[in-house]
Amino acid sequence: MSSLENIHQYGIDEKNREIYLHSYIDSPISEESGEGGVDFRSAVILQKNIRYLDTLSLEPILVHMHLPGGHWEDCMSMFDCIRSSKSRVILLAYGRAESSSGVILQSAKLRILMPNSYVMIHVGSFGLSESDHSRTAISHTQWNEKESAKMIDIFTDRCMESELVKTKKWKRMITKKHIISQLNNKGDWILPADEAVYYGFADGILGSKKFPNIDYLKTHIKKHQ
Repeated sequence: MSSLENIHQYGIDEKNREIYLHSYIDSPISEESGEGGVDFRSAVILQKNIRYLDTLSLEPILVHMHLPGGHWEDCMSMFDCIRSSKSRVILLAYGRAESSSGVILQSAKLRILMPNSYVMIHVGSFGLSESDHSRTAISHTQWNEKESAKMIDIFTDRCMESELVKTKKWKRMITKKHIISQLNNKGDWILPADEAVYYGFADGILGSKKFPNIDYLKTHIKKHQ
């Protein structure tokens, strides 16, 4: 199989150590299939590709991510996969990094946004059927609260490295309270690329002086991380 076929069929460019992370594409694509976002299929493909490239060398891996939100448990499996990679992972987000994919973005050693992309953060939701017992609702609510707190901690940790925190000299508790207040006030907290960098939710914007082009990203991570 050619390298081009591997890119389109399996989302991996073995030679250049690049992965293409997007919704699982049904065949044939139809209006009904839509965009699945973060699910078990996109998660499993990423896990296989990361692990495979890890076995070849420890050179940096560049992940091109064009992915909306989706299932939380699959999001966290992808988060753990990237965090546990022996190779340093660069994540380049196209379009948006929202909900689950915004969390996945935080797992990378180097997080770069396309100029016209954005980050969106919110507290996730869950659904129950009419047949579910009331105790089931309580259990799911408690689990959702716990996982929401985990998500807030992830963003707080990244925000602690930001220009915002350095300028205001905030402690972690103040930073966390600020993030919670933004989520409570806005519901969907949408940050354009420059604001996401200011908050520490990304490291830079592609095309800037610091990150001029895609080919430079691996050079940068070798020099600075």
